[in-house]
Amino acid sequence: LTKLPISDWTTDIHCVTKWSKFNTHWRGIFIDDILSDAKLKLREGYFMAECEGGYTTNLPVEDVVNKKGMIAIEYNGQPIEPAHGGPARLLVPHLYFWKSAKWIKSIWLMNEDVSGFWESNGYHMYGDPWKEQRYYND
Repeated sequence: LTKLPISDWTTDIHCVTKWSKFNTHWRGIFIDDILSDAKLKLREGYFMAECEGGYTTNLPVEDVVNKKGMIAIEYNGQPIEPAHGGPARLLVPHLYFWKSAKWIKSIWLMNEDVSGFWESNGYHMYGDPWKEQRYYND
C-alpha cells in the first residue's frame, strides 16, 4: 500500500449510536487506487472487509468505488491510534461507522451479499444513516 498515492479526504462520520463528527480529516489510499493497482475494474458485486480479531463487514462494491471508500492511515493529521483502528481502517463515511471497519487486514470480493459480524448479529445489511438503517428490520 505504501507505493500507492496517498489522498486527503475531509468528510463527516456518523455512528450507529447516534453521534456524528463533522469535517473530519483523513489521509489514506482510495479503494479505486488499490483496485487499479491490482488491475481490477469492479463496478458491481460485494466486498467483505476482514479485520484483526475476526470482525468482518459487508459492503456493495458501488459504495467503495468512485472515491467513496478509503483505507485510512491518518486521522486529523496523526497516525490512527490502535484504539481507533490503526494502523489502517476502512473508511466509508456515507454509511454508519461500523461499516468503516477497524484494523483491516484484507478485503474479499464476492458475487453475493453475505452478512458480516454485526449484520449477522442483527444490524442492517446496508447501514444508511439518512434512512436510520441501524437494525435488520429498519
